[in-house]
Amino acid sequence: MRLKLDPGERAIVITRPQARRLFWPAIAFLAVLAAGGFGAGWLSREDLPAWLADWRMPLLLIGLLLAVLLAGKMSVLPLLRWLGTRYLLTNRRLIIRQGWGRRREHQLLLASIFGLATEQSLLQRMLRSGQLRADVGYGRYSVLPDVPEVVRFRSLVVKAIEDLPRTAMFDGVDMERLQEMEYGEEGWQGDDQQ
Repeated sequence: MRLKLDPGERAIVITRPQARRLFWPAIAFLAVLAAGGFGAGWLSREDLPAWLADWRMPLLLIGLLLAVLLAGKMSVLPLLRWLGTRYLLTNRRLIIRQGWGRRREHQLLLASIFGLATEQSLLQRMLRSGQLRADVGYGRYSVLPDVPEVVRFRSLVVKAIEDLPRTAMFDGVDMERLQEMEYGEEGWQGDDQQ
C-alpha cells in the first residue's frame, strides 16, 4: 500500500482489523465445500434413479456454479474487505483506509483528538482487540472497530499526541514566548508585564 506522507511525517503503526472477522467466513467456506462435495458424491452414485441420471452433468455443473458463487459471496468478499482495510498511525494523523478499487479514506489529525476510549467485549478481551473511539469534539466520535492490541494501539496514539509540537497552532500558547517568561508571586510575568 502506497502511503504518501507529508515532509517530516513518519509511520508508527500500520495494521489491519483483528482477524476474528474471518472466523464465520472460514466456517461458511468449509460448509460450502462440504455441501458441494456431498452433492457431487451423491450425484455420482451408481444407483441414481434413471430420470436423475439423465440430468447428472447439468446438475453437477449447476451445483459447482452454486458452490463457487456461495463461497465467493460468503467467504472471498469478506476476506477481500478485511485485506483492503488498514489502520495507519503516523506522528501527525490517524488514517483509516478501506477498499480495493473504490477506496474510502478517513483521516484524523492527532491534534484534533480530544479524548480516546477503548471498548472490549469478553471475546475481544480474550483476543486483545477492541474498539478505539476518538472524540473529535462537538459530540462527534470516530470509531475504529476490531483494532488488534487495542490498549497498546491507544497508548501509541496517546504518545504520538504527546509528541506533537506545542505551538500556538495547537493549544493557543506560544511555548517559545512562554520560556522567556518568569514565574513571580503574582503568577506568570513576561518582559512586558511589570
